[in-house]
Amino acid sequence: MTQRSFRPVRLPMYDWPEVASETQELEVALTDEICSALAIAPSALEPWDPEISLYNMWTDPALLLAQTCGYPLTHKLAGKVHLLGAPHYRATGCKGAKYCSQIVVAANSPFQSLADLKGARAVYNGPDSQSGMNAFRDTIAPMSYGAGFFESVVESGGHLASMDAVAKGRADVAAIDGVCWALAEQEKPGLANQLRALAQTAQVPGLPFITSMHLGAETHAEISAAVSRVLSNPQTEKSRKRLRICGFSKLSLADYQVILDMEADARARNYSVLA
Repeated sequence: MTQRSFRPVRLPMYDWPEVASETQELEVALTDEICSALAIAPSALEPWDPEISLYNMWTDPALLLAQTCGYPLTHKLAGKVHLLGAPHYRATGCKGAKYCSQIVVAANSPFQSLADLKGARAVYNGPDSQSGMNAFRDTIAPMSYGAGFFESVVESGGHLASMDAVAKGRADVAAIDGVCWALAEQEKPGLANQLRALAQTAQVPGLPFITSMHLGAETHAEISAAVSRVLSNPQTEKSRKRLRICGFSKLSLADYQVILDMEADARARNYSVLA
């Protein structure tokens, strides 16, 4: 490959402090395999600015590989990044490259069904989240009848913050990324044990791996093959097990159309905003 600068692999979406070392190990393994496949010299790698925003990282022309969320992929990042595929995760509600959200309430709450949540206090991580907002909205829309369903809806800034809000009684319900829920059960049992999953949302393709649009089709294919090798390599099994990664599938943008369909259906039901 012609000498130019590139950025190392970054996997920011599930990079909790508890699994930071395993995330870094997998980032290094992916970077090394991709650089070997593309004949990129170590000197061509430029470190990331630690203060860079997620959007600027995802759209950096020098990006080799990063993970984003399906909602930004189909919205703000549309036409600005190249989709490779998605990892497989070991978590309830995950199958192959698909995942879902767990709708969680306090363990001692009286809620026994989704219908019981009418008039409850909801919390979500952010407006551009598939797992915390769009999937949640899609689940509630058929019961909303075009009107507000919850007493209140507040933004928390992250899935852990949403779980904490429900556990501490500041909110009654949240939709939590299924992988985050599995990681909470694994890494934060004190928090997870204060909650219970009431229902789960529909499955969609998982959080996608993307690369720069500025690389050609042949390079995209080589990166995808390198990712597949790393995510099936016994040498990365220890870190992948902690991160709950068990495979990889190449996907197309057509696979993520379901996210746009969820949004369109909610709007058709006059429930365009989680409320």
